Amino acid sequence: MSSPKSECELKAGHPPAVKAGGMRITQHKTRKDSGGLSEDTTGLTVSNSPPKTLTISGAVAKGYADFPTEAVQSFHKEKPPVQHASKPQVNIQQPRK
Repeated sequence: MSSPKSECELKAGHPPAVKAGGMRITQHKTRKDSGGLSEDTTGLTVSNSPPKTLTISGAVAKGYADFPTEAVQSFHKEKPPVQHASKPQVNIQQPRK
């Protein structure tokens, strides 16, 4: 077996894949970030623009007034299972040889 190299050769800007058991396995890079926010959010402000109007099928929606709670609850209720009619058993008698 060959000894491990101290300097890793890069192929197309990334280290080559390792071959183990006839399959190529990629070596994933480790994250260098601490996982925190890198952007400064102290200077951000919330805009005071009026809310956008929502149109459903060309009509302006009025929020919850268009969809009463009873209608929404009945829509989300559990539906009863569908009863499938069983097909009659067909047995064709044929003469013996």
